[in-house]
Amino acid sequence: MRFIPLDSMETPYLRLRPLTLADAPALFDQMLGDTGTMRDLPVLRHTGVAQTVEFVDEALRGWEDGSLIRYALECKETGRLTALIELKPTLPRVEIGVIISRHGGARRRRAGILALQELIDWLIEQPGVYRVFACCAVDGAAHSSMERLGFVQEAILTNHEPRPNRGLAAAHSYLYALTRPAAVPPEPPSEGVAWLRNTMQWDLADA
Repeated sequence: MRFIPLDSMETPYLRLRPLTLADAPALFDQMLGDTGTMRDLPVLRHTGVAQTVEFVDEALRGWEDGSLIRYALECKETGRLTALIELKPTLPRVEIGVIISRHGGARRRRAGILALQELIDWLIEQPGVYRVFACCAVDGAAHSSMERLGFVQEAILTNHEPRPNRGLAAAHSYLYALTRPAAVPPEPPSEGVAWLRNTMQWDLADA
């Protein structure tokens, strides 16, 4: 089964949509090139827009084969990017990553969290998806929002990810997950039950 991503979504203040190459300059300025935003992430901060163009191009290729889904979350009023959301589907699980812009104030961050909640609620209900998980730095700020989004902390992963923007080759991460029960197929009948069922079918056919 292949994961079918959401094309777009709108909340009262924000719009979720796939990244486009036109997003690269704003994405660099507001997130991927920003020192504070990238501090605790396991990827190196971008140093030029050309790197961000490659990042977006990678996302466009990922949409084609379903292996990598990246969304922009933008303000409907101003068009300003407020967050980047990444999905890596490997059914029955989907890894989610989020970068929220530090620019724009608390109101936009709150609106971004509410939009993220809607996406997660949709995601965990999709066919074939039984686990949505995320990793975040134990000494960063991201993990404070995970339980509010419905995730459960499952573990502390020792030396799980690098923190290249802090000069760390390996650092601890929290593992958070949101799950739903998988359907259990019925057990096949025992040999005795199968024999009795077949015998009854034969008797009815002869009647």
